Amino acid sequence: MLRLKKYLLGLALLGSINSYGLELGGTLTDVSIPSKGELVLNKSKVDYKSWSTASIQRGSPALIFHLAARMSSDNIIAPLRTRLEEQDFAPGSFQSISVVNIDDAMWGTSGMVSSEMEKNKRAHPEAVLVADDASRGRKAWQLKESSVAVILLDANGKIRYLKEGKLGRKDIDTIMALLNTEISRVASK
Repeated sequence: MLRLKKYLLGLALLGSINSYGLELGGTLTDVSIPSKGELVLNKSKVDYKSWSTASIQRGSPALIFHLAARMSSDNIIAPLRTRLEEQDFAPGSFQSISVVNIDDAMWGTSGMVSSEMEKNKRAHPEAVLVADDASRGRKAWQLKESSVAVILLDANGKIRYLKEGKLGRKDIDTIMALLNTEISRVASK
């Protein structure tokens, strides 16, 4: 009987190891964010509309940032954002999507985070900014709390790169190289 329990526990652990929300070569687990959601500019006013992974367009690569609504998240991705700005990609060559988990903001700061997101939307109207007020993305993709994830999808929606946590120089170089490769693939079609 003890052997059977150990066997069943082993199977359960194996199942949990293989049940990650994201894996290279796979696709994003569907996420729908009906409340808050994508920030949409309406003249100078920012409105919100529901957002889902179904709105990620096929045919061009997508670079997705999943961020806990904390200053440390911004510090983690700042070097990558700087490299992206320096590269000066052609408009529309890839999709940039930031899903900000405002449910993971420090107590009492979610209003400030939302205000900052609205300010960023006004400054970068082409950016896709999504406010996730119930950790839907983190839960569906099985990401750690209070963390950052960078996900690169190819033009067919397959995950080409996935990194959770701090980004080193090598990570950023890899992301930039893969993004350039994916953009070139689309341009050569």
